[in-house]
Amino acid sequence: MFCDGVENSTTNDIPDTVILMIPGNPGNEGFYAKFGELLLEALDEKGTTNSRFITVSHINHVPIPSELKPASISQDRFLLEEQVQHKLEFCRKHLPHAKKIYLLGHSIGAYMMLRILQDLLEEKFNIEAAYALFPTVEYMADSPNGRRLGPILRFFDSKDWLIKLVSFWTDFVPLAFKKWLCSWNLSHPEVPECVLDSAAELGNSLVLRNIIHMSNDELNTVLEVEENLLSNPEKTFFYYGTSDGWVPLSYAERMKTNLPNGHVFLDESDCEHAFVIKDGEIMAQVMAKLIRGSVHINQEIT
Repeated sequence: MFCDGVENSTTNDIPDTVILMIPGNPGNEGFYAKFGELLLEALDEKGTTNSRFITVSHINHVPIPSELKPASISQDRFLLEEQVQHKLEFCRKHLPHAKKIYLLGHSIGAYMMLRILQDLLEEKFNIEAAYALFPTVEYMADSPNGRRLGPILRFFDSKDWLIKLVSFWTDFVPLAFKKWLCSWNLSHPEVPECVLDSAAELGNSLVLRNIIHMSNDELNTVLEVEENLLSNPEKTFFYYGTSDGWVPLSYAERMKTNLPNGHVFLDESDCEHAFVIKDGEIMAQVMAKLIRGSVHINQEIT
């Protein structure tokens, strides 16, 4: 329900390496399935490494059958802080104490990842590095997308009854039909099947309400960089796009003053903010190089 693991290990032993992916918003873990598969392949070309890729959805960002919904979830909509705490609890319960753990956070998932990094280190998880991909960790409301979407999100978030009214019918539409509709909008030949499946699952009243609610909260919450996000600079790496409507290049320039040399990178392949849609293979290769540490990205900001 909250976790989907892709692994190349045939045993139930604790893997040598674990990669934990924290999604952006929308936070359906299925968006990252193909990316995870490609990343494991890129890291283990010989097929000998015992490694695992794990993702975790945000609460109520995926449809949950009523019979599977935990009794502990009593509310409908969740704020950013509640999603952060959910990730920490998930790690405490499900993240293996592997020899090496790499954290990946995408977009607002980078904020969540950095919020829990210190806790995981204190609890003796063997975190090798934390990679913030296309990170929305500061001044989201001031970004081009934030300025454009902010008024819309504020309006609909304050009118939750209206969202319920106009979206209730989506709960009764067959998933196959939703997927067909998504295929028209995501018609690029490089779009993985898992992305279409996950996009179709967004057509759900509760999911839509949570996406809007958390998005609006992000704009109100993510302001200047919080000091605790950068409390472990030696383990923290940032990867920025060059034409990202959520993260202007000026943010990357500012971040380089907060981290050691060689810890802030610029994308070289014009990857989109939502890279899993059609740039997952490129990003899998990039991340494999960064994790292995064998090849440096040319556009390192120093």
